[in-house]
Amino acid sequence: MPKVIVNFSGGKDSTVAILKVLRKYPKKDVVLSYQDTGADYLETLPHVKLIAKLFELPLVILKRYEDFWELARRLRHFPVRRMRNCTLYLKVRELNKWVRANREKLGNEVVIVSGIRAEESLHRSKLPEWGIHETTLKDGSFVAKTWLPCLELKEKEIYDIIKSEGLPLCPCYEWDRRCNCWCCIFQRNDVARLYAKMHPDLYEKACLVEDEIKHKWKNKFGFNDLKV
Repeated sequence: MPKVIVNFSGGKDSTVAILKVLRKYPKKDVVLSYQDTGADYLETLPHVKLIAKLFELPLVILKRYEDFWELARRLRHFPVRRMRNCTLYLKVRELNKWVRANREKLGNEVVIVSGIRAEESLHRSKLPEWGIHETTLKDGSFVAKTWLPCLELKEKEIYDIIKSEGLPLCPCYEWDRRCNCWCCIFQRNDVARLYAKMHPDLYEKACLVEDEIKHKWKNKFGFNDLKV
C-alpha cells in the first residue's frame, strides 16, 4: 500500500478528505501535513493539532525559513491573482521539499491528498480527481499520485459529513467561510477588518509591512484602507 499524505489546512474540506482517506487506506500509512505560512488565523494551528489527535494521526508541520510577511518584504510586493507567491513558496514548495527529502521513508509510491472542491472555482472544476504529482521521478523509481476525494462534493455536503461524524470545526468559521490566511488577497474586506479588530497587533504589523514595501494588499486597496 502507498503512503498517504493529506494536505491538511485545518479547514472543513480537508477534514472530510481525511475521512475519505481513512475509508480507503490503513491508518498506519496516513500522515497529515500542515504548511504554516505565518499569516494563518491564530486559531488554526491549535485546531489542526486537535484534529490530528482525534484521528490519532501523525502531523508534520512545515514552515519555510521566511513567513508571509518576510516573503513580501523580500519580493517587495504582496501576492497578486496571477502570482500567488504565498501558495507557491510557503505551501507547495515546502511540501514538495519534504516529500523529496523523505523518499526513502515513504517508499516508492505515495498519494498526496487535497480537499479541493470543483464548485470553488472554474479552474478547480476542470481538475481530474486523480493525477500525477510533480515529485514523481521520471525513471519510475518514485511515483507520487494526487487525489482529490472531495472534488464533486458541495459545501452543504461537507458540513453535513462533519456534523454526522461529530467533528469540530475550526473556530475561524464563526466569522469566515474559509479557513486560510486572515490576510489572503481573496479575503473579504469586512472579514479582514473584523479580525484586525480582534488582533490589533497583527493588523499593525500588516500596515507597517505595507508601508515599508510600498505595495498595497489588494493592489489599489491596502491594509491601511481598512481603517480599523
